[in-house]
Amino acid sequence: MKILHGIGLLFLLATAVNTAQAGDNPRLKTMFDADQAEREKDPINWGTLIPNDTKRRTELHRMLEQNAVTTGLDYYEAAFIQQHGLKPDDYLLAHVLAMAALAKGYTQARWIAAATLDRYLQQNRHPQIFGTQTTIRTMAGSREEEAPTRAPFNAALIPDSLRATLGVADLKTLANRLSQKDYHSSDGEN
Repeated sequence: MKILHGIGLLFLLATAVNTAQAGDNPRLKTMFDADQAEREKDPINWGTLIPNDTKRRTELHRMLEQNAVTTGLDYYEAAFIQQHGLKPDDYLLAHVLAMAALAKGYTQARWIAAATLDRYLQQNRHPQIFGTQTTIRTMAGSREEEAPTRAPFNAALIPDSLRATLGVADLKTLANRLSQKDYHSSDGEN
């Protein structure tokens, strides 16, 4: 019995050591914070934001190649950085990163997993299925904006119960947000 107890104790110590060494990536946290801060400015400076997004994604890809993205939080932050890409594969990789965060047990990645799938679908000319993406267009020949929309949106595919499981607002709340121009509140980040 003492041998089994000793083996169990050694296993627990080894696990604790591995966990302590496999901490969150502080550089990725800095990049994530910068990514989000640039989007909170009003107005957003698109002239600097897009090049900065590109630099962050380039550095993120290096981190992925070097296996420096390892924890659930790392994958979550990486998904947000990657989703600010410019092409469908950027959104697809962001979705995979969000799924990796979930697989690592980081449940806060539920919304970003849904949002990245919606972006990927829209960029491939398919309706989004969660309704996380809002579009505002300017009317042709004027400065006046059209009403915000989530179209194209296959609202019937996902029931509200599954939306709740994935941290996405229900259909009624989504509709209310469009009418109030409160597109993203409490169902995710930028």
